[in-house]
Amino acid sequence: MYDDKRLGVGIDVGTNTVRAVVGATKLHEIPQIIGYGEAVNHGMRKGTIINIDQTANAIDRALATAEKMADTRIMNATVSANGQHIFGQISHGVVAVAGKEVGEDDILRVERAASTLQLGENREILDVTIRSFILGGQASIKNPLGMLGARLEADSYVISGLVPHIRNLEKALLLTELPKTNLIPSGLAAAQVVLNQAQKESGVAVIDIGGTTTNLVVYDEGELYHAAILPVGGNNVTNDLAIGLMTDIDIAEQVKLNYAVATSSQRKTGGRIKITKNDQDYTFETSLVDKIVEARMAEIFELVNVELSKIDRRAKLPAGVVLTGGGAQLAGIEASARETIRLNAKLGQYPNFGGKASEVAGPEWATALGLMMVDIKDDIAVNKPKPTKPKKFGFGKKAK
Repeated sequence: MYDDKRLGVGIDVGTNTVRAVVGATKLHEIPQIIGYGEAVNHGMRKGTIINIDQTANAIDRALATAEKMADTRIMNATVSANGQHIFGQISHGVVAVAGKEVGEDDILRVERAASTLQLGENREILDVTIRSFILGGQASIKNPLGMLGARLEADSYVISGLVPHIRNLEKALLLTELPKTNLIPSGLAAAQVVLNQAQKESGVAVIDIGGTTTNLVVYDEGELYHAAILPVGGNNVTNDLAIGLMTDIDIAEQVKLNYAVATSSQRKTGGRIKITKNDQDYTFETSLVDKIVEARMAEIFELVNVELSKIDRRAKLPAGVVLTGGGAQLAGIEASARETIRLNAKLGQYPNFGGKASEVAGPEWATALGLMMVDIKDDIAVNKPKPTKPKKFGFGKKAK
């Protein structure tokens, strides 16, 4: 049905939910969302797999729904990698220019050198982003091809993960019989659909709040500057409410989704709230709900501040922060972020996707949509099976 178009498939393997999105496009067209699916996932904890079969089953069910809706067989996908075992670090490479001018071989050699670092036996590279080149002492060069110089250097940002966790995800994907998959850190994927180039040039952070983790990615001068995964997310708010209100988890979840605000400054009316379950009413004071939720959200955003301080970007990002992920559905979250991070904060906005875009418009779909975009771009760029090595400008590890 879509033989004249390129398909892109993104699979966000989240701790609570697996989400899959299928997009179809022609060259230079904005993708049309032609299928999507989601399934509850009981096989993960804090972004890492604890039960391969249950995770594979969730992926399979989400894919089956997306395939049926799209009326197509999914043969490849780009998949999220998550968990605290993933982190980034700076690397640097230096080569001598072969001739008088910098050629393509020189650039490839210095990129390879900048991607080589001592990670340890138990870690594997997931993504390499070349930030900039230095030629003859001149820094911040984006493309040195054809320029004169004898010494070419490159600064890169390398993201890696623990091999056992990566292999477990790959094994779960193999059980779904997907012929080809490409693994990308979740935060980088979300950034693909909620940021524009102007924001990346000015300096901006994406805060992707998931169920049990929060992904932070920072861009400056157009390139990836920092990435971190924080061990807290929306589930922590629910758990706090269950403990603080002395109630069941499912009731606490209803309170969070229907009545909670991220900061008490956004509470319009006080009093009590009522939840009904199995013909029984449960009432809670809004002041207590606000106190519980506000404390946890302030903690999450303060952890973001800690990461920004590490790279001297605390309160120093002109384009502010962009909020996304399922946890960003909490009312008043923009105000909460502004109060703690002391920067402008807003919810991420997606490109004007066509087709069934309105049905995947919530912030919880950001990672899956970003993965879909990367999958389409990768297909258009190379039009061949995905590479087995990390690509030089980010995005890149093929599952074995």
